[in-house]
Amino acid sequence: MKLPLVTWTSFFTLVIFFELSSHCVADVRSITVAAKDAPQETRDSADFCCTGIDDQLTIRQAILALPSSGGTVQLSAGNFEIRKVPQTLGGIVIDRSFVTLAGHGAATRLRLAAGQNTNVIRIIGSGVGHVTIRDLAIDANRTENDQGTGDPNVSHDRFEFCGIKAFRQAPVGPAADEDCHDITIRNCHVKEAHRLGIMLEGSNMCVLDNVLGDAGSDVVEILTGPGIIRGNMIDIVGKTHVAIGTDRANDIIMAENVVRVRTGANLDIGFRSWAGSLRHSISGNVLTVDNRGACGLAMDLRGMQATVTGNVISAEHGSSRVKIGGGQTTVTGNVFENVTIEIDDTTELNLPVLLGINSLRNSQLDLKRGALEVLDSKLEVIESRASPE
Repeated sequence: MKLPLVTWTSFFTLVIFFELSSHCVADVRSITVAAKDAPQETRDSADFCCTGIDDQLTIRQAILALPSSGGTVQLSAGNFEIRKVPQTLGGIVIDRSFVTLAGHGAATRLRLAAGQNTNVIRIIGSGVGHVTIRDLAIDANRTENDQGTGDPNVSHDRFEFCGIKAFRQAPVGPAADEDCHDITIRNCHVKEAHRLGIMLEGSNMCVLDNVLGDAGSDVVEILTGPGIIRGNMIDIVGKTHVAIGTDRANDIIMAENVVRVRTGANLDIGFRSWAGSLRHSISGNVLTVDNRGACGLAMDLRGMQATVTGNVISAEHGSSRVKIGGGQTTVTGNVFENVTIEIDDTTELNLPVLLGINSLRNSQLDLKRGALEVLDSKLEVIESRASPE
């Protein structure tokens, strides 16, 4: 029987549709990489198999094998040994957009081998973006990688010894015109970095729902912004400079993070924003200092236009400080225990600092300089006015 023309037209339309659909599906794919100690059935079905030595080279092959439209490199459970690749800043180097590097949570373990003194994962390239690192356990092994120094006179050069770092170029060039952007680090375990655990420079940077540990400098830092640091658990057991910070960054949310300073541990600063930064929302965080632990500055907020709301800071067996260094800032609805709130506006713009109703125990206000407005009439105020510089 001869089919009507409209039926043949529909048939050919469906053929073309399925051809295009199959092409699109093939162009966005997942490539699997098996660890040396993965089960044999996992290795048999994987696209790439690691040897347990220089595993970053195999992972790099998988990244390069992704189509131009991008995709996911899926690492198996197991252990991956990471070494420095000569003439690079890693480790695992991601220098293209639309890449996801994923594992199986704490079961996928990346460890920097001894004496490498490099970043475990380095995202680099002009305009590189839409990169996600998720579900990995990263041990930067600073005990055996403590020789990285860098030139203090060259921007970024001292900070190429991180767990995960994103920055558009190498410290000494060649120059890249566009920042990295849209980088997400999610559900990773990152610990023991010689410099920073996670360092991201660019726009739309997100550090979400990770479990993080000690670092020689900052556990997490975002530069430039906008950015979000939310839902992270940070456990300080040794010496760390800053738990969560920003540098030259605007439009930042630091929310719902939990920082614990263990017995015998020392954290210099819990939460920090750099001088000149604008529009930080710091809310719903918890910072606890255990007996014989230390945290000199729970918050060191040097920028302006910040809101500090709904945070809990408890230095039950010691003392800490919340330092406000810029105006047009609001501090309200927080719970502070053994905390001194220090107002020291160094901007000389005389913009107001609003101190609302907070729940205070063994805490006080130290006014050094600034246009302070206090809503709580019961708050004890100590005026230790700073001397003019």
